[in-house]
Amino acid sequence: MNEQRKVWVGLGAALIAGSALTGHAADTDPFNSHTSHGTLQMAAAMGEGEGGEGEGGEGEGGGAVDLTTNDAAYLGQLGLVRGHLWVGVQLYKAGHTDMALTHMKHPGDELYAGLKPALAARDEDGFADALTALADAVEQELAIDVVERRHMELEKGIADAENLHTADLGTILASIERMVRTAADEYAIGVKGGNIVNMHEYQDSYGFVEAAKARLAVLSDLQREESPEAVAEVKNQLNTVSGLWSGLAPEGKLDGDASKLYGAAARIQLAGWELE
Repeated sequence: MNEQRKVWVGLGAALIAGSALTGHAADTDPFNSHTSHGTLQMAAAMGEGEGGEGEGGEGEGGGAVDLTTNDAAYLGQLGLVRGHLWVGVQLYKAGHTDMALTHMKHPGDELYAGLKPALAARDEDGFADALTALADAVEQELAIDVVERRHMELEKGIADAENLHTADLGTILASIERMVRTAADEYAIGVKGGNIVNMHEYQDSYGFVEAAKARLAVLSDLQREESPEAVAEVKNQLNTVSGLWSGLAPEGKLDGDASKLYGAAARIQLAGWELE
């Protein structure tokens, strides 16, 4: 995982520098005209010590991100919860009950525990009971409509905790970048040489990107007006990586690797930098 993160951290500089050298920057990066030498230095300065937050809230240099104060990391972590749950529900509806249950349990066992202090710091009630209720419905193999109803109730609780309508565009795009970067980490574990070697991690990456798409889709008009160009670039990057997944539990080889996700994460980060 650390090696994959080292690959990712240099992509921001490589993508910009590569575009400039080939002379096709305007075709590939709508923000290239605003890219300065200082931005190149910033991307390069990230160095090999920069790391991803992962699913447990890991931050720069492998240290822990403080979810109580870092709004982008907090929203990113909530996005990972959404991704797990989305995959779990889709798997359950497709008849993959055992696989669905692993995705339902993971948010409660690991991700939610790390969110508790952050929820308390923001005076949010949380959604522990709804999370347990959904996992129980899957474990007890209740009817699909019951599972879907409990999922909707849980989604409302997560939305209350997110308060996305109060966030600025830069924070939301930073949270999406974190979600995509974590998806890249998971895809790198799950897919090797086009073969799925870890189905759970492959599915994680799928869910995280779907959750990222959903977050971008619910931006308000006011948030979009902060930078329509940045929103369009992020949407383009999310669409670009859609072909990396051929289903929830596919068989056979895949045409893709994690480098595409790391590249998308880097470009999303660059789009967010334009808002600073």
